[in-house]
Amino acid sequence: MERELRFRLNNRLVEIRDREEIVVLDWLRREQGLTGTKEGCREGDCGACMVLMGEHDPQSGAVTWKGALSCLLALGELDGRHIVTIEGIGKQGLTPVMEAMLDEGASQCGFCTPGFVVSLTAYLLCGGKLTVDGATRAIEGNLCRCTGYGSIQRAAAHLVERFGSLPESMGERIAELSRSGVIPGEIASSMMDLPAPASSGQAAAPERQGAVLTLGGGTDYFVRNPDPAPLGEVAFVDREPGLRRITEANGIITLGASVSVQDFFESTIVRSAFPGIEQYEGDFASLPIRTRATLAGNITNASPIGDMTSVLLALRATVRIRTSAGGRAGSRMLPLDQYFLSYRTTSLEAGESVEALLVKVPSGQARTSFNFEKVSKRKHLDIASANSACLASADANGVISEIALSAGGVGPVPMRLRKTEGYLLGKSIDAETARKAASLAAAECTPIDDVRGRASYRRTLLSRFIWAHLIRLAPERDLAKELLA
Repeated sequence: MERELRFRLNNRLVEIRDREEIVVLDWLRREQGLTGTKEGCREGDCGACMVLMGEHDPQSGAVTWKGALSCLLALGELDGRHIVTIEGIGKQGLTPVMEAMLDEGASQCGFCTPGFVVSLTAYLLCGGKLTVDGATRAIEGNLCRCTGYGSIQRAAAHLVERFGSLPESMGERIAELSRSGVIPGEIASSMMDLPAPASSGQAAAPERQGAVLTLGGGTDYFVRNPDPAPLGEVAFVDREPGLRRITEANGIITLGASVSVQDFFESTIVRSAFPGIEQYEGDFASLPIRTRATLAGNITNASPIGDMTSVLLALRATVRIRTSAGGRAGSRMLPLDQYFLSYRTTSLEAGESVEALLVKVPSGQARTSFNFEKVSKRKHLDIASANSACLASADANGVISEIALSAGGVGPVPMRLRKTEGYLLGKSIDAETARKAASLAAAECTPIDDVRGRASYRRTLLSRFIWAHLIRLAPERDLAKELLA
């Protein structure tokens, strides 16, 4: 559906009326002639289409910047935002990022180079305290077929050494990067002043009249629909600030429907409730995908192998569903493990959408541990053959007082392992208990043979996941040695 849009592209204000579901990559290349933004995989895997995007943070309202994959971004989402392409970055000639790439011989055929330059520029903009590890993570969503990555990593390390003392404040940081030539001055001057959206005052939420598509990060939708046909009105959930917030009250964490995977793992509220959970962020896709993929989208996609779905099941999440049945707005609550009806089918009815996910904060009266396990053909950036998560508490004697176990890839829907949980509750953790629990878990699942593994392999994986969860819960004893004896 056509809609009035207002946003900034590089150093100019754009005011247009166009189809809101158009993919930004296509609009940049075909309508604007900005072909430095490359079309590679068109699935968010290669990073060749990377652009910089400025927006207001939903928590603080401050202007923030990040790298965004334009192949998974809808034109309608640009309203009130600022996009900078490789042409904008290089408007005044070679930047220090480009020079670092050239000095290290990090560009050969050059097709992927614009994406790497944008990603590294984004890291200098919003990477906080710069580190070599951080710079490497910043380009984990960019692929190169020529160089073998060593030269690109050396270029990244050189940039960290040169710009390691950048100010923390976004405004001061942009000013310093402008003085250093990383960002042209004429673009930097407007990066902290986003344009007012043309849709200001209009509802952008899923209940909007006439909406035929409720779209989150688009990381699944645009892969399946790379050239969307004209639609009716689209509701972009990330344009409703309330759906992008993480809050905690009375021991309940509320995760808005458009909270991204990155938002979740970087949240101080989440990290405080589940210490150490941030270590698993790297198991979920690449950084550019994590900044876009939403929690609600992950569960509503209803893939039996969704990684975040497995995490949320173990956290015993409840889904708050927004409904407009009978023309009356309201909501209903549903435990996440009851949300999935069958393969890729959820409990959502016509006129309903996910509003939030609610997670209870552990009481803190017992030792609580969270663990996530995943096996895939590639260690990173791949769909799992199987996954599992566990949230468990044990008393001072090592007796399990509370436990939630999830499993993905071992049945038509993501699942809670209720029988295994029931067996473990009240048990002390030892090798015999672990072996019995692993056997029960394998019996609970109904995997199939497919390209990612045979059913027997998946059952074995799940058994070993149970061992890993219990080893993590009982660090004081050498459970791994007992199990392998």
